[in-house]
Amino acid sequence: MSAVWIAGAFAVRTLIASRVPLLPDETYYWDWTRHLQAGYFDHPPGIALLIRGGTALFGNNRLGIRAGPALCALVMHVSLTVLAVRLGNARDGVRAAMIMTLLPLATLGLVLATPDAPLLASASVALLCLERALNAPVKSRASLCWWLLTGVALGIAFVSKYAAVLLPGALVAACIVYAPLRVRLREPGPWLASIIALVCFAPVVRWNANNDWISFRFQLNHGLSSAARGNPINRELEMIGGQLGLATPILAVLMIVAVTYAILRAWRNRLEVPNNSAQAKRFAFAAIATTITAFFAFSAWRHSVEANWPALAYPAAIVLLATNADRWSRQRWWKGGTWFAIVVLLLAIVQVWSPVFPIAPPKDPIARAYGWDKLAGAVDEQRYGPFLDSTNTRWAAADRYQDASELAFHLHDQPQVFSLNLNSRSNQYDLWEGPADKIGSNDGLVLVLDASAQGDSLAALIGGLFAQSQRGPVVQMMRQAGVIGERRIWLYRNLKNVAAAKEVLHAPASRR
Repeated sequence: MSAVWIAGAFAVRTLIASRVPLLPDETYYWDWTRHLQAGYFDHPPGIALLIRGGTALFGNNRLGIRAGPALCALVMHVSLTVLAVRLGNARDGVRAAMIMTLLPLATLGLVLATPDAPLLASASVALLCLERALNAPVKSRASLCWWLLTGVALGIAFVSKYAAVLLPGALVAACIVYAPLRVRLREPGPWLASIIALVCFAPVVRWNANNDWISFRFQLNHGLSSAARGNPINRELEMIGGQLGLATPILAVLMIVAVTYAILRAWRNRLEVPNNSAQAKRFAFAAIATTITAFFAFSAWRHSVEANWPALAYPAAIVLLATNADRWSRQRWWKGGTWFAIVVLLLAIVQVWSPVFPIAPPKDPIARAYGWDKLAGAVDEQRYGPFLDSTNTRWAAADRYQDASELAFHLHDQPQVFSLNLNSRSNQYDLWEGPADKIGSNDGLVLVLDASAQGDSLAALIGGLFAQSQRGPVVQMMRQAGVIGERRIWLYRNLKNVAAAKEVLHAPASRR
């Protein structure tokens, strides 16, 4: 039965992946693969390496970009199912496979090519190896081997997303406070696992050191800065609402209760249970889920937390719910939660397939994937239009990384597309050669901006750098009949002053 749920989830993900165009973040990470390195402005290189593997097999297309994440989702699903069987029984494995299928986080979220895919897959494998390590006798050869494999999985998690550091941190805390686990800190396995993980992560550290620690600084500021919109209570409620959406309300509450029960029961018996008991292992998993959730709750008090950030807590929470033997987790609440999750998942799939619910297109997260092929077609038409006929190279640019990466993917020749970032946050495009480094005096530029007063003002600023400019058409980006947004295309030719261009366009060296 577990195989049926796993195969069903894989089929649903495949269907959705084939239906939904690439979202801007996905094309952004795809653009990273054309500049492979040990680190990037936003994240470690895990997602870029994963996408590069997929595109090497299937090409620079939707299948190639999403093939790696699809494999990660399958690895996570199988790992948590096997872990539930080991911590409980075969029926618990079916429950874990069922939960993974029904959670929107897993069946819908893991369709996308984002760092969460390799993070959650490697974290799930790490938990499976950890269970085997904790099950083996202390200082045994079996224990050491499983600890080493845990270190490898943690290393992959570290290279996927910085939040992975919470996993070993939570485990060490659990071993310190929980007497049955404390003996594990006296065997070499956990420390060798840490060394392996850090060795895997060392290239990322070195890249950051060579780039003024820019990625570390960005993520610390992004997650813990006190400069934030709204008030702390509203941000905490937003975080809670995000988790209820990712896990569906009833299953989310059941996971919270399962984690709480695991901690309380294990703590009550802490002087009686052996270090390799099921209760000791459940305490370790519950401590991991609790620590991660508490960290992001603290973060939300200072800064807005995106719904997917606490997702690292889910693998442990899923297994604890699947293996909980209490009546509340097996009968009415469980049945109600699973049926409610089925309804929510089906409605979400329908909305993904066709926008039947009255959500304004600009506020529909799925709608952000649409309209880019139409915009790219219009840009291609202007690139090869008469205005730029006598120019040497016809460059393309946008002001935001989302627009630039989508254009880079959808333009027929998939060229380099610049992101000016004049009215948007800094990102990876700032670290690459920009228009001020590449555009020559006899080159042309096709620029895509918002069709707004702010966009027109920015177009005039750029126009002052070129001898000639022309206002192009407005393109409506749509999903079916709903208008998502509007972009205007601007054309420029013959750069007048390279020094002035470097000043206005912020060459990468000056932005670091």
